[in-house]
Amino acid sequence: MKTPSPDLADKLLAVTEQVLRTEPPMRLQDIAQLVGASRATLYYYFSGREDLLAFLLSAHAEAGARAVEAATDPAAPPEHRLRASVSAMIEYLGGHPGVCAGMLGSFGDAGQMREALQANDTWILRPLRALLAEGRNSGSFILEDATDAANAVVGAVLVGVLGRAMSGADAADPHFRHGLADQITRGVLA
Repeated sequence: MKTPSPDLADKLLAVTEQVLRTEPPMRLQDIAQLVGASRATLYYYFSGREDLLAFLLSAHAEAGARAVEAATDPAAPPEHRLRASVSAMIEYLGGHPGVCAGMLGSFGDAGQMREALQANDTWILRPLRALLAEGRNSGSFILEDATDAANAVVGAVLVGVLGRAMSGADAADPHFRHGLADQITRGVLA
C-alpha cells in the first residue's frame, strides 16, 4: 500500500464508518465516488478493499493513540494515567463507534487485516502494556500478565462503545465514558 495524499486520506477517514457498516460491502469504485476520486486513484494507492480497510483502521489506531497521549500526564501515577488513557480511548471511539466494529472484525480476519492489527499493537496495545507493567511493578495494579490485561482493557473499551452505539444510546456521552473508564480501571487496581 502506498500512502495516499493528505487530502485523499482525510476524505477517506471522514467516511470510514460509512465504508465499514455498509451492507453489502462497498466496492472500491463506490468508495471512490463517495470521496470524489477516480477508481484508478484508489487502485493506485490500494490493491483492493481489504487494503483500504487496513489503511483506515491503522490510521484510526494512530489517531486514537494521539488522543490518548494528549489526555495523559506522563508524570502522573500509573492509576491516573490508566484512567486518563482509557477515558481518552472511550471518548475517541465514542465519536467513531463504527471503527470498533471494524477493529473487532479485523481480529476475526487476521490474515487479511494484519496491518491494522499491527498498527493497533504499535499505537494502542504496546504503550498500554508498558503502563500496566509499570503499575504492576509499583504495586498500583494487580495483574498477572500485562499483555492479557491490555487486551482485556482494549476489548472492554471496544465492546462497551460498540454495545452502547448498537443500542441506540450515545456512545460519546460523558457520563457513559466516565462510568466505563471507572469500571475498567477498577478491574486492575490494587
